[in-house]
Amino acid sequence: MPIIEKYSAQRAQQVSGLSVKPEQAIFAIDNVSGLIAKLAAHEHPHLVIVEDQVVGFFILDLAYSASYDFCPPDSLGIRSLLIDQHSQGKGIAKKVLLQLPNYIEKVYPFFRALYLTVNCRNKAAYQCYAQCGFQDTGDLYRGGPAGPQHIMNYKMLV
Repeated sequence: MPIIEKYSAQRAQQVSGLSVKPEQAIFAIDNVSGLIAKLAAHEHPHLVIVEDQVVGFFILDLAYSASYDFCPPDSLGIRSLLIDQHSQGKGIAKKVLLQLPNYIEKVYPFFRALYLTVNCRNKAAYQCYAQCGFQDTGDLYRGGPAGPQHIMNYKMLV
């Protein structure tokens, strides 16, 4: 079972090795370590751990609503989710997404919903989010670097 863990410098070496398949590169970040170095205080990096190895990464953005008008102020943004190419196809992303609401309720209890965008061409990621309870809002975000993106959300139980 994957574990969600806040990023710590002790895992920096493992994080630097994360990569995606070449055909996924258009949708993903290419330098996780470089991204972490540039994050603002409201952008909390998280790791996906399996058997004490980093196999994935994502950011929980506490100020997502300040950057994206489709996101209400009581909502948290999920950004840059990736599972390393060597760990894909094992259901890890799905297991993490299913754990995420409970994790949010414990660590960030003041947020009532999760928001994210996913590229319209990234059908596998879209299906994964949908299978894990994320709803397509029916709107598109057109500011993405690789084309339009579906806006999806997950309403937390109150």
